[in-house]
Amino acid sequence: MGNPVQILFLAASPKQTMKVESDREIRTIKERINVSKYRNAFSIKNEWAVTDDGLSQYLYTYQPNIVHFSGHGTQTGELLFEDEQRKIRPITGDSLQALLHAFKNRIHLVVLNACHTHNQARMIAKDIDCVIGMSDIISDQASIAFVFGFYQALGFGESVQSAFDQGLTQIQIKNIPQHHIPQLFTRPGVDANRVTLKELAQVQPTQSGLSSRVIDRPISIFISYAPEDKRFCDTLEKQFSVLKRRHEVVIRRAENTLAGSVSAAVLADYLNEADIVLLLVSPAFMASDSIYEHELKPAFQRREQGLTHVIPIIVKETYEWWKDELFGELWSLPQEKQPVAAWDDKDSAAYAILKDVRRVIDELK
Repeated sequence: MGNPVQILFLAASPKQTMKVESDREIRTIKERINVSKYRNAFSIKNEWAVTDDGLSQYLYTYQPNIVHFSGHGTQTGELLFEDEQRKIRPITGDSLQALLHAFKNRIHLVVLNACHTHNQARMIAKDIDCVIGMSDIISDQASIAFVFGFYQALGFGESVQSAFDQGLTQIQIKNIPQHHIPQLFTRPGVDANRVTLKELAQVQPTQSGLSSRVIDRPISIFISYAPEDKRFCDTLEKQFSVLKRRHEVVIRRAENTLAGSVSAAVLADYLNEADIVLLLVSPAFMASDSIYEHELKPAFQRREQGLTHVIPIIVKETYEWWKDELFGELWSLPQEKQPVAAWDDKDSAAYAILKDVRRVIDELK
């Protein structure tokens, strides 16, 4: 099909509002896509606790074709985000329409999975091909049921209209009397029956007749390490600075994903979305039951499914680490077979490692 359909999942649930099950929602989306016929035609990224400033940043960074919002809407037609002080920041339908207008050549579908969002959806559909909003209060159970049916159908190649209908049907199957709440709006001249995977992945020409500049999504890299090896982890991440600044990669690690109020479930999501997982192998790393259960096992499960690359990096001599049942015959770094601890210059070790990791990044682009 060419370029994959880029899905960006944005979650916002300010502290002063009732908690929504956004973690269950993104898990449902990923599961339905991953078991579908065209699972390789999709790429899914998610961001949590999205602020008003972060909204535009993520649209630029990920350049999505589908934007899925999970959170709260108000009866007066606003979506609720937080500002940097963790205070509620309502965003009006006019503001959201203006923001998405700038991305109309790439974004073809917006899902506002929040209460009272049908008016915002109608406004956004002036520019975006297909927009889904909710006409009333909708329960978490109904939201999850809709998402289940909708993304499952998209993953099997159905049109947006057919997928929408399947979402409504799934609500009915669950005996939830809310199947009338989701509403589908389309841009004038667009037939949702004709919007399929091919159309969703397209980047439309600009008014000048030139194609919009395609920015590849950043490759997500998760670094798994023991606290005792934090110093080298910092050294290694610094080598990625230019790639991060050019939005070629995003680095995730337990230290920064679990900051503040982020849950263990979010750590699992960041790990599961990783294109590459780097394992900083040391005695402390191999001795950690927590790392083994919550980071290594999920990473290797995704590797077995062909969804991620796992690369061990030998930080310190570790007796027969490669004989662990998870590791098998994995290619490891540094290629010189000398653990990082044996290098006089740790920056040179990190540089040599990144040169090899870069080859994997280029293969994924």
